[in-house]
Amino acid sequence: MNKFIPVAKPYITQEEKEIVLEVLESGILTTGKYTQEFEKKFASYLGENLYCVGLNSATNALFLSLLALGIKEGDEVIVPTWTFASTAQVVEWVGAKLILCDIDEKTLNLDVKKARKLITSKTKAIIPVHIGGYPCEMDEINALAKEFNLKIIEDAAHAIGSKYYDVKIGNHSDAVCFSFYATKNLAMGEGGAVVSRDKNLIEKIRKLSYLGINKEFYRRYENKGNWFYDIEELGYKANLDNIHASIGLIQLKKLDLMNQKRNEIAKYYYDNLKNVEFNEYDKKHYNSYHLFMIRVKNRNKFMQKLREKNIGTSLHFRPLHKHTFYKSRFSGFEIADKIYEKILSIPMYPSLSDSEIDYIVDTINRIS
Repeated sequence: MNKFIPVAKPYITQEEKEIVLEVLESGILTTGKYTQEFEKKFASYLGENLYCVGLNSATNALFLSLLALGIKEGDEVIVPTWTFASTAQVVEWVGAKLILCDIDEKTLNLDVKKARKLITSKTKAIIPVHIGGYPCEMDEINALAKEFNLKIIEDAAHAIGSKYYDVKIGNHSDAVCFSFYATKNLAMGEGGAVVSRDKNLIEKIRKLSYLGINKEFYRRYENKGNWFYDIEELGYKANLDNIHASIGLIQLKKLDLMNQKRNEIAKYYYDNLKNVEFNEYDKKHYNSYHLFMIRVKNRNKFMQKLREKNIGTSLHFRPLHKHTFYKSRFSGFEIADKIYEKILSIPMYPSLSDSEIDYIVDTINRIS
């Protein structure tokens, strides 16, 4: 294969290009009607009686959710060590104490039993992460939260369209945070959102996302708009603009088909890859397969051999406790350390061709 096959790639068609041009010609490039439309349609896609606020990243979705839920200095927040930096760093941004937890060996999601042992009188929230698109055990997490009066903020960056039993992720917690980064299942380039059944919480996050201003700021520029506005509290700059939201509107229309294609590719991998190990998923939940991960011996050499064959790979993730910023504070994560030595992600995206998939499988089978 002469062409390099990346590990991830957004599925962009002519429709996205056309709607972006439409936005550019409208003259309203910041938050506006496309943002509002996306928020409504995304909430409706996930379920009934949900509210959504669009933001410029999942990182800010997590950060503003913590703030809006009252997490503050002196509080403790439990986060799995197997996640991206954002999930942990937002805890420290609000002044709370980060508590890292080990993971389940089969799924790489939060180990709920180990999380229970970390709870103290200062624990105020828990952030489960749906790694690769496979849902965490939300019934167990909700029971834990109810017992200890904890807030739940789901990091659903990988889980757009995933289902816990038959209910889409987005319906189970105080706040659920999504990512629309360029490589995600619904790709805007940059973007994020918070979804909740609590309308007041969503409106609180909306205000925080635009400098604490007390009104829908973009209406100041409409024909019947009013210039007057008031800053009611300290806020931030995290709003989702029309350009990115318009791309999201098109992506949302084809999200289920893209996730279906990801599942078809995953099945082919499971059926045809040899001499590798897989994460173990219960079929009771629907996996959106943002990632497809395998476990091999000599992981680093394996990744290099694939790159030499023009196959991109990545690692999702290097556990947080192994990074310089955290390693002096955290240790003792037996499962994460074990899995880290052998796991990698291989190409997974809807536009992979049959010939590319066959090439990936044949190459892995030859070198594994």
